[in-house]
Amino acid sequence: MHPGIYTSQIQRDARENLNILDFGCGYGYVAMQLAISAVPGIRVYACDTDEECLDVLWGRIAHRVVKNLTAFHLPNYSQISLPGWLPAMDYVICSFSIAALEHPDIGLPQLARQMAGGTQFLFVEWDPEKTHPFIDIYFPPARRITPADFKQLIEMSGLKLQQEEIGKQPYYVLRAMKV
Repeated sequence: MHPGIYTSQIQRDARENLNILDFGCGYGYVAMQLAISAVPGIRVYACDTDEECLDVLWGRIAHRVVKNLTAFHLPNYSQISLPGWLPAMDYVICSFSIAALEHPDIGLPQLARQMAGGTQFLFVEWDPEKTHPFIDIYFPPARRITPADFKQLIEMSGLKLQQEEIGKQPYYVLRAMKV
């Protein structure tokens, strides 16, 4: 997966001191790419429920001495409650994380409610209508959300769809904003 999917819009943003949340960060690939980007004053916050993944990310942060990336643990994805110490976010990145929720129709609205108006959301998800031998093993099509259903989920969550990229790749990209 090319990191430009995650970094291009943020690098074009003329504002300084952006706050980014990588929701469902896993091992922190996206969070680290954003933290080491050349965006002035960027601050990245990465969360996951999997402590083993976070242990890997915390190790990478320490090894690389990355000072603008903070990883934290969410107790569970059933009740999404972000910590009060987080600043207002400019962007929320959800890279293959919404379909991983037990109840995306509950989780995404909970996450969206905690964001201020104007917050930009970037969703990248595996397309259930596309097959790939390795992806199908780890992310069976039955556990994925179709682009049409995801667009309805975005609307139901109080977000406004701004852009969609659905092509030949086994994933799709949706950009939305909290209104």
